[in-house]
Amino acid sequence: MWTRSCVAVALLAMGAPAAAQPPLSEADALARLSTDSPRVRVIRAAVDLARADVLDAGRQSNPRVTFNRESVAGVSENILTFAQALPITGRRALEVGAATALIEASARRADDAVRRARAELRGAFADLAAVQVREEALTRARDRLRDFTQVLAKREAAGEAAGYDRLRAEREAMDLDVEWAAARADRLRAQSVLAGFFASPGDVTQIIVAATADQPRLPLPSVEDLLARARSTVGEPAALRQEVESAHLAERAADRRQVPEPELIIGTKSSSLAGASPGGVIGIHAIIPLFDRGEPERAKARARVVQAEARAAAFEASLVAETSALRSLVIDRRETADRYRSTAVAGSAELERIAQVSYDAGERGILELLDAYRSGAAARVRQAALDAAARHAEIDLELVSGWEIQ
Repeated sequence: MWTRSCVAVALLAMGAPAAAQPPLSEADALARLSTDSPRVRVIRAAVDLARADVLDAGRQSNPRVTFNRESVAGVSENILTFAQALPITGRRALEVGAATALIEASARRADDAVRRARAELRGAFADLAAVQVREEALTRARDRLRDFTQVLAKREAAGEAAGYDRLRAEREAMDLDVEWAAARADRLRAQSVLAGFFASPGDVTQIIVAATADQPRLPLPSVEDLLARARSTVGEPAALRQEVESAHLAERAADRRQVPEPELIIGTKSSSLAGASPGGVIGIHAIIPLFDRGEPERAKARARVVQAEARAAAFEASLVAETSALRSLVIDRRETADRYRSTAVAGSAELERIAQVSYDAGERGILELLDAYRSGAAARVRQAALDAAARHAEIDLELVSGWEIQ
């Protein structure tokens, strides 16, 4: 069994208490990280920028209009021409294809970024759950010590207990109160982190409370299954393949720069000479690639191919190593949390009971009893930290493999 966080959200409205509001499950909270979420909109905006690059690559050149007037020996001539570049080399289509491939790469990386945001959200749930358990454990321990201090005060007044015992218990309660205040501050910070994931400007008064519940542990898939899942789900490998394709197309487009793209010119010409009638003008201009033969573009495209292929190979090697290591880490942290729960936490209540009975019987002093109280609270706090550590390891494994652990 392990501690897993889910969320309950309450609105401060009309003075209604937070506990009266209906709770939200973790899945419901994740659903609020939708396409309308500011975080998701920022992520998806990168894809829109890539689409704009496609429009830029496919942009047609505008025609040029030229008017010339020449006058010699009393004879004037007017020439009006229209010039339009003719994209006959296919370079523009290749550049559009290169930019289009980058759209797919950007979209796959955006999917990964959304998964990362979901993982961060679930990690924030685990943090809030842990700090709430810590605050609750310290609250119970502090309240018990306060009650016990009142009992000691009555015994002291009746001459049945020493004043030292009461003062020592009060000091312990004060120390726990300081720790409780720190835990409360941590809980408020954790709640604000969660609110930042899905709260809209109208939800600034929202209070988020993560409740804990015991859930059965799900078995982990094998390393081979996790790797297969990662290769089909994680967007980075597909994005790198699209980058390689884009670079190849860009290299081909650079080769086409050696072929001139002509500019067709048509127009009319008129003269003031007596009896002259208007005539037509036609011509073709072309830029000879004598000096600029597109070598910088080809070099850049080849470098992009090498870089993308190297990054793909590095990603594959890292994927295998990280998946195996993280799976082992999840297993280790789960087992550590389970062992601690079955030993330290399970025996805390019995230890406190024995210490209380021994103190009441005069067999042990106040220090032993206070130590039992503190060790019981510390065990519950540490258990929450161990459960959170196991949860974070699961989330890291999810992020690497693309397998979302429910």
